[in-house]
Amino acid sequence: MTGPDGMPRPASPSPASHVLLASSGGRDSLGALVRLSQWRDEGVFACLSVVHVDHGLHPDAPSWADIAREQAHAHGCAFEVRRVAVKRASVGAGRGSTEAAAREARYRALDEALIEAASNDPNHPPVLVTAHHADDQAETILLALMRGSGGQGLSGMSAWRSRDAFAHWRPFLETPRDELEAAARASGLGWVDDPANDDPGFARNHLRHHVLPELRVFWPDAVGRIRTSAQRLVMEQGLLGELAEIDADQSLDGPTLDWSKAATLPPHRQCNLLRQWLARLGCLPPPPERLGEWLNQLRTAAADRQPLLEWPGGQLRRYRDHIHWLQVLPEPTQPVDWPADQDCLRLEGGREIRRRPSRAVGDDGVLLRQCVDEWRLRPVGGSERLRPAEGRPSLPIKQWFQDQGIPPWERPAAVGVEIGGQLAAVLAGEHGLVDTAFRPNPDEPAWVMTEVREAGAG
Repeated sequence: MTGPDGMPRPASPSPASHVLLASSGGRDSLGALVRLSQWRDEGVFACLSVVHVDHGLHPDAPSWADIAREQAHAHGCAFEVRRVAVKRASVGAGRGSTEAAAREARYRALDEALIEAASNDPNHPPVLVTAHHADDQAETILLALMRGSGGQGLSGMSAWRSRDAFAHWRPFLETPRDELEAAARASGLGWVDDPANDDPGFARNHLRHHVLPELRVFWPDAVGRIRTSAQRLVMEQGLLGELAEIDADQSLDGPTLDWSKAATLPPHRQCNLLRQWLARLGCLPPPPERLGEWLNQLRTAAADRQPLLEWPGGQLRRYRDHIHWLQVLPEPTQPVDWPADQDCLRLEGGREIRRRPSRAVGDDGVLLRQCVDEWRLRPVGGSERLRPAEGRPSLPIKQWFQDQGIPPWERPAAVGVEIGGQLAAVLAGEHGLVDTAFRPNPDEPAWVMTEVREAGAG
């Protein structure tokens, strides 16, 4: 799809969208701003603003922000600067470590800008745009090739990517760098020349200034050829994703996978299923050799064993017939008093325990009598016991964990609710057990207790 200017325009956002251009003030960002402002004027989307992130890594950074501001105002766009603190790499860690830290800080700042834009103007949902172009795509694919990446990495960047509740749009992935630069020059405005873009110590710069020019000597359309291969790989990855869904026979959108059916698959199908599942979760996949070794452990380990695969993208663990992906292990519960005037306590690891009054016994959550005694949250031991109902024997908490299918690594994060010095209840995620002595009668006031976890917490 192209506009009247002949520039590629893939899958535009909704006409009501507010586009936030992440601009460095460089020539690519300026060329993107020129094109985006034309599309805004044509009604492709409603609003356009510019966000500049100052990483504080270069002494000229304040003047770069001024240049980006002038570019934005020349095109009738609102402008803001977001300053971030970047931890420089330690000696010997390599410049790439600082670059990665800057990238993470930049995207955190851009995520905050999206959240604020959505809050300030809910009628115009924000969409993040970056000026990545066809040459950037070729460099990304060549870098992936040198890392030994598989089909997912060699597919390159996608035109659309979700960022939690928002979207990241890269509309210029089909556009050569020269065309964006021509648009920037035609604007008559100045731009930022970041010396880091010429630093030969970065692999991407080596590809940009040496490898790609050499490829173009023999293949003038080298960037286009690389792009075509990536597009074919995207199609093939789509087919592999469909195969994974068939093999899994379940949704691949959650952090837990029922492995009972997949356990009978050939190893290469199991490997594809796990890689497609992790990609769906937005997770960096483990190295193929380590994933294959872990799959072999799954096939040979006893049913009560919990083989672990740990890599920078997280952890894979088995419990019973399920595979669990964890970004981090849940934080163990620490003892803390619960003041009577607070309806929410925040725990380590992004968790909250909440209580609210209720008279409806059918309420979701754990129901406790509204006792006036002192409340305390604390960890629980597996040998401790609670009596689930009158006339029934007390139940060891370890047995309750097993009955509820709560994996061993989550049990230290279970929350014991102590009232008046006596263990009254246990909460473990969506599960809860209340001692009969603290269970409310249908006609008496009750507390409804729930545990809330932030995304990615445990």
